[in-house]
Amino acid sequence: MDELLILLLRKGAYSRPLKLTTGELGTLAGMSQQNASRKLARLGKDGYLERGKDGIRLTKKAYDESAALFTSLKAIFEGGRIEMEGTIVRGLGEGSFYMSLPGYKKAIKEKLGFDPFPGTLNIRLDGDLAWKRQQLLESEPIVIPGFRGKGRTFGDLFAYRCRLGGKDGAIIVPLRTHHGPDILETIFSFNAKKEFGKKDGDRVKVIV
Repeated sequence: MDELLILLLRKGAYSRPLKLTTGELGTLAGMSQQNASRKLARLGKDGYLERGKDGIRLTKKAYDESAALFTSLKAIFEGGRIEMEGTIVRGLGEGSFYMSLPGYKKAIKEKLGFDPFPGTLNIRLDGDLAWKRQQLLESEPIVIPGFRGKGRTFGDLFAYRCRLGGKDGAIIVPLRTHHGPDILETIFSFNAKKEFGKKDGDRVKVIV
């Protein structure tokens, strides 16, 4: 990755315009003003930054590609283990309905080896940890196949085995969901709140 792009990321140029001359950037990056100017021009041409009267600002393309690279490197250096911490939050009531459907129950039993409790334990990830969920989604999922019933089609679910409180369960990711990227939906063979003695607002750690 371009060293100037890394510098701009560190300076927060993806969230607000950064006012620095090419000479100042060159000094910070340990290169000449001419080299900094040339690199900025190339980054702009490739769609990684925009320059205006308010300064230099990185584009969504720059942020997304950098985040994807970081996620891949993080997985390599952590040996594939992903730990996510957050707070239990009340769901929308959909988990109980979907986990009660025979089609999903049968498939989860076949693919994951347990009968799901009719409900999900929803966890809101801390701060900026949504990238860890993205890291998870880049790994190979266990596909829980959808089915047709009750006059409608129920889509596939992606599942990832996990542990919480020393107990085995799974994170499920519906292909269509109303939840944001900071929410994990987990399922177990038991009522997780009762089993772990937890309530909404309590903190938990999920290990994948």
